[in-house]
Amino acid sequence: MSETTTREAYAADLADPASSPKPGIMATRDLANLNLLRTVGVGLVFVGHLTATMRVRALGDLGHFGVLLFFVHTALVLMFSMERLALSGTGLYASFVIRRIFRIYPLSVLTVLLVVVLRVPSTSWGTGFVWPGWPGLLSNILLTQNITHSGSVDCVLCSLPFEVQMYAVLPLLYILIQCFTSLRSTLLIWLVTAAIAGLEYWLRGPAFDSDFLLLRYFPCFLAGVFAWRLLATRGGGAGLPGWLWVLVLMALVFSYRVEDALRVYGPGLADAFHGVLRNDHRIYLPPYLDLVRDWVFCGITGLALPFFSEITSRWLNVVTKRVAQYSYGIYVCHVPIQWLCITRLHAGNVVVGAFLSVLLTVLVSVVLYHCVEHPGIQCGKRLATRLVSGIALKVRATG
Repeated sequence: MSETTTREAYAADLADPASSPKPGIMATRDLANLNLLRTVGVGLVFVGHLTATMRVRALGDLGHFGVLLFFVHTALVLMFSMERLALSGTGLYASFVIRRIFRIYPLSVLTVLLVVVLRVPSTSWGTGFVWPGWPGLLSNILLTQNITHSGSVDCVLCSLPFEVQMYAVLPLLYILIQCFTSLRSTLLIWLVTAAIAGLEYWLRGPAFDSDFLLLRYFPCFLAGVFAWRLLATRGGGAGLPGWLWVLVLMALVFSYRVEDALRVYGPGLADAFHGVLRNDHRIYLPPYLDLVRDWVFCGITGLALPFFSEITSRWLNVVTKRVAQYSYGIYVCHVPIQWLCITRLHAGNVVVGAFLSVLLTVLVSVVLYHCVEHPGIQCGKRLATRLVSGIALKVRATG
């Protein structure tokens, strides 16, 4: 299978992962390796919140790293998706944005409404439900919390505004990179984005909550764009063995945890180790280094990914394919479910509650995909196709 065909197949699978698996697509590099990346991302978020709910904090900020992996993955596969659309100008922008709106909003809006109606706390390990107010509720529905500085009614929703806002920019980046196709140009765009994000932090001042910085994660998304260009430059040649990609991801997770421990618990490995054991939280490094750390780890992930051949482990590919397919549902529903199973029901003990939360998250995410996500995806496809066809007819008429 050629590199172009591989990307088109993966872009189609991204739009609807269960729609029509092509023969042999499971073995292609882009699908298998990116499915692993997405699985590790959602797994870190899930396990990080699960351990926090069980009052075990040894994993530190690894859930945040899982979100960063999502950002790299999202940008990369959406660049593939725009390649597959084979559109330009207004048609490309309109089709892309409509598809993404119908991909992200149906499930996020349903989550917001259910959490508020059922009075579920925003975290599974914190205090009880807090009414966000009507402006806060509207902000959560529109996914604009980082603009309005509203709290998220489900804590995991705090990352979605950054993703939605990236949707408005990504097609413009795609068009720009089509004009400047060299890796050097893409790297320059990444550096400029990092500089602008750093400038925003400096202008806001260290007292400003960095979670509300509008450009904080743009360099993380751009790491996926850089990976996309690097894949195009390298072509379809063989790379390093796929099993090494598994080890690289494990090494990145471990390195991120070590850095987080050094940042929070102390300047030395011994201090960090004892800090983890006694659950002692003290911040030793300035907050702007959090941003730099995120950009560096995302950059390494995006830079490394294109150099590995496909993962050939059949069982691993089957598992990661399914987890990736249902990952959005897992992401938005797992915190309320963990609260229900561990905090609210007190199901025997925390181990039983943890097991029930895993089982219920799997079942609910499958239902959400087939009842909410997939219909939304299909609706977005149809609406985008009609709109783009209308734009094309109007251009022909005026031309």
